[in-house]
Amino acid sequence: MDTKIKLVPNMDKATKEDVKQFQGIIGCLLYITLGTRPDIAFATIRLARYASNPSLLHFTAIKRVLRYLNSTIDYSITYSSNLSPYISGYSDADYAGDISTAKSTSGYIFNIAGGPFTWRSKLQSIIA
Repeated sequence: MDTKIKLVPNMDKATKEDVKQFQGIIGCLLYITLGTRPDIAFATIRLARYASNPSLLHFTAIKRVLRYLNSTIDYSITYSSNLSPYISGYSDADYAGDISTAKSTSGYIFNIAGGPFTWRSKLQSIIA
């Protein structure tokens, strides 16, 4: 995602067609994220927060994710003990990254044999 774009809730009311289209795209991205593309987990989860009332800014951001997927269509998860025979894990969190609620987003990924086997990105339930 473009870090310069600050996503905020839509102040206007989105049409039912826009909401349905946005939610359909988010559903597809979530399916892809859970199955084979952990690299879009953060962007997908962040955009899903605005699925009930998306704005033009949210559609622009989701199109950027779709363009990224189109340009990286040959990417895949690869497991090879030659690359890394160990289990490794990484976690990170931002500080008050959600402008509207001041909540942080945290995430993790665990790799085995050089490929991810579990990952998550989630808005924290309390304010730091």
